[in-house]
Amino acid sequence: AAAAAAAAAAAAAPNTTDTLPLHCMEMRIITASEMSHEPFHAFSFDGIVGLGLDSLAISPEFSMFSMLSAQQHLQEASFGVFLAESDDEVSEISFGGHSPARVRGSLSWTPVVMPEEGHWMIQIKHLRIGDRVVDFCEDGTCRAVVDTGTSLLAVPVDFADELRADLEDNLKNPPLSAEGRVDCRKAEGLPVHFELYGGMTITLLPGDYARPTLLLEDEEGEELAGAELAVTGANATDAPALGANSSAGAVAVADAAVPEGSAESSERADVGSMDDIILNACRPTIMPIALPEPIGPKLFIWGEPVLTKYYTVYHWGNKSVGFGIAAHANDEVTEQVPAQPAKPKRRPLLSV
Repeated sequence: AAAAAAAAAAAAAPNTTDTLPLHCMEMRIITASEMSHEPFHAFSFDGIVGLGLDSLAISPEFSMFSMLSAQQHLQEASFGVFLAESDDEVSEISFGGHSPARVRGSLSWTPVVMPEEGHWMIQIKHLRIGDRVVDFCEDGTCRAVVDTGTSLLAVPVDFADELRADLEDNLKNPPLSAEGRVDCRKAEGLPVHFELYGGMTITLLPGDYARPTLLLEDEEGEELAGAELAVTGANATDAPALGANSSAGAVAVADAAVPEGSAESSERADVGSMDDIILNACRPTIMPIALPEPIGPKLFIWGEPVLTKYYTVYHWGNKSVGFGIAAHANDEVTEQVPAQPAKPKRRPLLSV
């Protein structure tokens, strides 16, 4: 009903030709006087800016970047996203180009597939766990949506158990701190390699996909089955709802706990308040998803684990996504995306 009302409003709205003030643009938005409890009770932000492709918008006037491109003389029809990895940094989105200071080295590009679906979706050529090529993607139908609205690595449900088992069986926890806590950025285990068209590979190491959990043990030191609390970080979501509000660039940060019963969490023990919990083990953060054709069923969603490690640029004009190792304050460069011929660096029109 809301979508129909918004579409009617767009059709009835006058087409003004008045000159806008400098650095201003005209577009249409949807406002709400009331929101459903799920999922908005868990969010601390006030609104959502959808940056999916045009086909996800009710009409072109509701697409922010489409209107920005049409009404402003951008240096480049693209935007770049940097996700902070700690409270010592600030996340950033740049319109009209990208921030060279936020990326180490050059960007590598891969084309968007099925742009008519509206998502920043790319093709996966091969998938490797360690040195083993996984058969699951060898039929050429695996794809990934790059999505800032998802906190985990979302994996097709038919492959999620296999991937989780492989990663968990080979995951080695780092030594605990003096307080008994674990730093999963130092975990050891198998890398996950996504080979893309265009000659580039997205690689996730244990420090990228593992997150702290609480494991409870019995009196003999044996792990209690199901007694695990997963903590996934600041951008926890109940499930990735692909749409105008979550496809690559739903600019929002939710400071919330993992919702009860979500696919992100395991069976939980009664451990009291979050402030009293000491996280003592690492586990892969994998969310099983089942999406139908045409974008599914072999669809991955690359959320926070990929977008924290890689600076991403979304080119509206030629429908492609660029990846480069993000330049974090405390990072040491351990790997690089295969370089492509460098393009002249341009200062973005706007960074927020």
